[in-house]
Amino acid sequence: MTRRVVVILATLMLFSVLLVQPAAAQGPIWIGQYYDNPTLTGSSVMTRNESAISFNWGAGSPSAGIPGDGFSVRFATDYVFPAGTYRFYMLADDEARVTINFQPIPLINTLGQGRAGQTVSADVQLNGPTHVQIDYVEITGDAYLYLSWADLATNPQGPILVPPVTVPINTAAWTVQYYSNPNFLGDPAAILTESVPGRDWGSGSPLSSVPADNWSARWTSTQNLNAGQYQISVRADDGVRVYVNGALVINQMGGATGQTYTTSLNLPQGNNNFVVEFAEFGGQAFLDYRLTQFNATAATAIPVGPGAISGPSLTVTGAFRLNVRSAPSVTGGAILTRINRNETYPITGRNSDSTWYQINVNGQTGWVSARFVTPYNATSVPVVDGSSPTPNQGGGSANTGLAVTATPYTVNIRQGPGTQFSRLGRLPAGRTAALLGRNAANQWYQVNYNGIVGWVSAEYVVLPAGANINSVPVVQ
Repeated sequence: MTRRVVVILATLMLFSVLLVQPAAAQGPIWIGQYYDNPTLTGSSVMTRNESAISFNWGAGSPSAGIPGDGFSVRFATDYVFPAGTYRFYMLADDEARVTINFQPIPLINTLGQGRAGQTVSADVQLNGPTHVQIDYVEITGDAYLYLSWADLATNPQGPILVPPVTVPINTAAWTVQYYSNPNFLGDPAAILTESVPGRDWGSGSPLSSVPADNWSARWTSTQNLNAGQYQISVRADDGVRVYVNGALVINQMGGATGQTYTTSLNLPQGNNNFVVEFAEFGGQAFLDYRLTQFNATAATAIPVGPGAISGPSLTVTGAFRLNVRSAPSVTGGAILTRINRNETYPITGRNSDSTWYQINVNGQTGWVSARFVTPYNATSVPVVDGSSPTPNQGGGSANTGLAVTATPYTVNIRQGPGTQFSRLGRLPAGRTAALLGRNAANQWYQVNYNGIVGWVSAEYVVLPAGANINSVPVVQ
């Protein structure tokens, strides 16, 4: 009888160990219910088991049938906690809430609080089987969710949750052709070199020679990439198409919808050809194009935090999306591009009172407000005068104060000093253009005509009377 009792007790003890130890060793198994709306309503479109709440969907979605923006997920698990006080840590973009044992008041709740990209924590006492539920809502833009916890008695510091950063991959410049119609017809109004396709033009246009409405642009580039899986995401107002190695991968050449369109594709090692086409039909105009490595995060794609970039740098901390402007002014600086929360960039200068920083974004120089960033090693940053290259003008020297006049014919403006270079536009007969530079033989002049920077033949233009051509810098 005594032996039977001992056997029964030993069996019960072994059974209880089997109940607790696998959960502690393997972690909880979560049931995820995925919804194609941001309100967790209706029937879920997908249910699957997840081994951890550690997701970075970037600009994409968890699965086919779920939109890249405006979706929600409910994760739930039952887990056995040894007695203790636990600190839960959550990091989400956009919003989430954590509830314990179906309590009416969530342990953590960022719904409607605008705390995307911030680690939020809360403490709770637990003992034994516990139901943990996390409701996640993705509104727009990048999407990620991380949840972890730590026993304060054994791990008071807890985990370090680093917000993922989706980093645009761009290894070469882009050639862009701007057209004064929405159909890519005829000769382009300008052919320029830009660091990335698109930006936010607002209600304006990219050049004075292009109308504010009903225009189009085509960017082409050859990018040298590592072999692997990549994601392309685009948002546009209005239409956009993307070709990769001759194949049409995104085709949304219609009116603006506000959606983010994504596609995943495997790219080979070496040179890959990209074409991005954009059409503006009316109203606001913007294009946000990104090529990223699949599931790239801060740990693998970009250094984040103090000292991560050699020399002065800054990280976006006070804004979800931050405008990069052509000058240190909200009213006087045109928007060149936008950068995202938790992205880090090198600082190249500042204004006199350090309220604006000049940064380098993938080869493009611009200004960001100091209110929305955290600088690192910035005490030695030089004060610069606040000027920045005018966007989309392809470089060139500063205005010399001189001008040339086309006479007696309309003159071609070319990409370089020679007839073998592509034509960017025309300088009409009798019109003047600002003189920027010359070649060494004085046969070609670099000019700026209504935002088109290029070269005109000296044979078909005249300088003002008494102008000293030797005072004009040789730029090629």
